[in-house]
Amino acid sequence: MITRKTDRTAMTDLLSADGRIVQICTAQETALGLAPGAATGAPWSVIYPLEARERLQAVLAGPGPGPHVMALDLRRTEGPLMAVSAVIERIDHPDHGTCLHLTKWPAGSTLDELARLAEENEILTSILATSDDAGWCMEWADPVDLSAPEQEIIRQVFENSPRWRFCNGAMARLYRTPEGEDFNARPVHETFPRTEENETFVRRLVRASFDINAQPSRDLRYDGVYIEVENDVRGHIRGNRLYRMWGTVRDVSKHARRAAVLRDEIDTLAAILAALPDAVLVVDRAGHVLRANLAAEELLGLTAETLPARELGDLIEMQLPLAQLFTAVDAQMPGHPNRIFAAGVRRPDAALRAEMTARLLRLRETDYLVLSLRARLGMAGAGGGAPRVTRLRAEG
Repeated sequence: MITRKTDRTAMTDLLSADGRIVQICTAQETALGLAPGAATGAPWSVIYPLEARERLQAVLAGPGPGPHVMALDLRRTEGPLMAVSAVIERIDHPDHGTCLHLTKWPAGSTLDELARLAEENEILTSILATSDDAGWCMEWADPVDLSAPEQEIIRQVFENSPRWRFCNGAMARLYRTPEGEDFNARPVHETFPRTEENETFVRRLVRASFDINAQPSRDLRYDGVYIEVENDVRGHIRGNRLYRMWGTVRDVSKHARRAAVLRDEIDTLAAILAALPDAVLVVDRAGHVLRANLAAEELLGLTAETLPARELGDLIEMQLPLAQLFTAVDAQMPGHPNRIFAAGVRRPDAALRAEMTARLLRLRETDYLVLSLRARLGMAGAGGGAPRVTRLRAEG
């Protein structure tokens, strides 16, 4: 069998940070059809098209010197672009300052797969780095032994030399990283300390096999403020060993503060409702008792546990059916005195007469009645029972 021999000679050049070609090898000049020495001192654009120049500028501006492996195109003096795989290092040249040293092989070399993987990594890293969602990846110098007892696993998560493998800019902004500091170089315990809340968080991770969404933890910002956050987390586990975990984090501190305020307001309103001297019931159109205050429990002779299981008709005798009561209350004119309805209260031990007023409550497109009852002296049934008509409250 006769095989065609392809020229795989390495090509090298040296590029200065000010955009000039400092050196170029003879093999590259020949491959691109350049006259000897013609490209030396010329702009990068002589041999690199715009896309390649942008990628090389990114290497110059990047945090690490390399080596970086990437696929590039080169200009020929005649014919189509030449595809190459390049190994790039950023160096300090004694005469030309910061430079890029490139070693390239024509496409089809063993470097092609490495260049493809490096490009995919560059794309994914760029997506994560520019995301507005705070993304992170943590790994351990000693993988965490997940076959150990739970408390030992928790200890290892905090003590097996965890470090940040990758955190994006949104992560640094969320934790108020000091100006000029690289969040990825900071110790993990500075923002994820071993606290009771965070041990509970890790315990949830362990029990969920490191696959959770919207789980809370309490983290420490660099300005000394604790923040309440929610985490989506995934773990890389191999052979009962946790090597790394990654995810996204959201600051929910303002929501937690708002929830605390709402809980206080609800507690206050519940206390006020319970302390009202008149009995108050909230019912729906089917007559289900949804809410009742302490005065209602006392008037009806029932407890908070048994009252919600009762129907309004079991507790109150009214002159109007419930549907008509809804209609009558809905027809009341705003600002006018509330109608007073006569009602009989059915207690387990006795029957009482009461005066009842009602207001319509429309909540989430559903109508409810709020009933207020005040007991009258005397027993129901005495003197012919409760009145059969309704009347208006006397004004003034």
